[in-house]
Amino acid sequence: MEELTTDILVIGSGLAGIVAALEAEKSGLDVLIVGKFALGLGTNSSMAGGAFTVANPFFSKEDHLRATLEAGKGLNQTRLVRVLVEKGPQAIETLKAYGVPMDERRTGYALSRPETSSQLSGVLLMKILAERLRESRVRRLTGLALFDLVIEEGEAHGALGFFKDGRPCLIRSRATLLATGGAGAIYRRNDNQKSILGDGYSLGLRAGLPLYDLEFVQSYPFVLAEPKIAPFLLLLPYPKEARLFNENGADLMEALGIEEDLNHAVMAERDRLSLLLYEAGDAYFDFTRVSEEEWGKYPFSFLKKSKFPFRDRPFLIAPAVHFFMGGVEIDDSGETALPGLFAAGEVVWGVHGANRHGGNALTECAVFGRLAGGSAVEYVRSKKGGPTPSSLNPEALNRKWERKANEYLKKKRGGFDSPRDLLKDLKDLAWRHVGPLREEGSLKEGLDRLASLEKRIERVYPATAGDLFKKRDLENVSLLVKAILKGSLIRQESRGAFCRKDFKSQDDRNWLKNTCYRLQKKELEITHRPNNPSP
Repeated sequence: MEELTTDILVIGSGLAGIVAALEAEKSGLDVLIVGKFALGLGTNSSMAGGAFTVANPFFSKEDHLRATLEAGKGLNQTRLVRVLVEKGPQAIETLKAYGVPMDERRTGYALSRPETSSQLSGVLLMKILAERLRESRVRRLTGLALFDLVIEEGEAHGALGFFKDGRPCLIRSRATLLATGGAGAIYRRNDNQKSILGDGYSLGLRAGLPLYDLEFVQSYPFVLAEPKIAPFLLLLPYPKEARLFNENGADLMEALGIEEDLNHAVMAERDRLSLLLYEAGDAYFDFTRVSEEEWGKYPFSFLKKSKFPFRDRPFLIAPAVHFFMGGVEIDDSGETALPGLFAAGEVVWGVHGANRHGGNALTECAVFGRLAGGSAVEYVRSKKGGPTPSSLNPEALNRKWERKANEYLKKKRGGFDSPRDLLKDLKDLAWRHVGPLREEGSLKEGLDRLASLEKRIERVYPATAGDLFKKRDLENVSLLVKAILKGSLIRQESRGAFCRKDFKSQDDRNWLKNTCYRLQKKELEITHRPNNPSP
């Protein structure tokens, strides 16, 4: 088993992870960042539109606070929202210092793009930050799938994982930072990177951490839905010439009550739009009236590179899963309930409440990446000694986790269900039963179907390293789907991005509370606590 040591381990290489690593590196401590794939480009950050909702001369901190809380429908942790709002401008200045060019916009900032570039804004952003990371002293490790957090004496001390060839790897650290993103790809219809399967949520649950509000899953309304083509997010801004209509040719903007332009509606009301489009059936976008001048500008210049005929005919669109509001709880310093473990980005719960306001995702990554990276440094400096717990010598620790790695590598007799087919079945189950619109009968049916799939997953025979990783993905996805199904069945109301067909009203009297998920002896325990946001 390969063994590595570091002062600070950063798990995840999107915007939150890279910003956290760069912030920690300023201290002179040893920092190691790990990711499944190429740093920056295998993450949802590389697919983002490049917009940051942040206070600026046109959009005050009070405006930002109000918009975020309004979208959250009473379930935000106000203390974290205030951190987001107060530290947002400073995070933008930090990104600028890293070489990220920014332009002011109506409600914040956006990546300043070269006029001739047709690349996604997220790709441009992450290329700049990945280059800055390569120029730093941060150590980088890719192609590593992490299976467990290393916990000794009640503190986080690294992680256990496997390389692509099946070799186990133990990383011992003095502080660990979780920045693994969300779990959108557990759904059949999603606009996430295919690797975003909730790794961080599962690591947290298996480490004994509580997770909150996993039932709140945001969809994006305008995602390509043409047959035999992967779902594809249609990025802002939308020009005034764009039309939205149903299969009978009726104007859906009027029918959906969109009084302002689509760009404002998708930022402030994407939950309502997604639900209305989901219930409306077939809906079409039409860009055929868009001018030649617009097709020369981003994002239409990006669409022009596609083989799909966006310019020539209307095309089918439908909502798809976009973002998870739930996740790991942190304090104002970015530390979780597990000492030594910090978290930032979409894996964290608390900022968004029942729904995320548009533009807050990248802002959250930048703000809490900086915060958690700096706090991890302070934590390490406050602890004496190396990354090994005081009562355990390195050899004993390594032997313990080597035994754990060997347990995963044991070949057991079982069935030969294709992991790919099982993952497809899980994603289909999630979309059918805990998609944009949910109801009791379907949720119970989903739980029955999941129980059958879980038995098949247990019998998967990991004959290769690739199969081992796929089985772990299946275990992670099934755990999250079960959590969302159970949490959705218990919550009998509709709020923000969460909608029950059989309980369509928001019920503040009974449901102004957050859902807590814990894994107790391999069983999910779900409780609730009244939302008591700090002022």
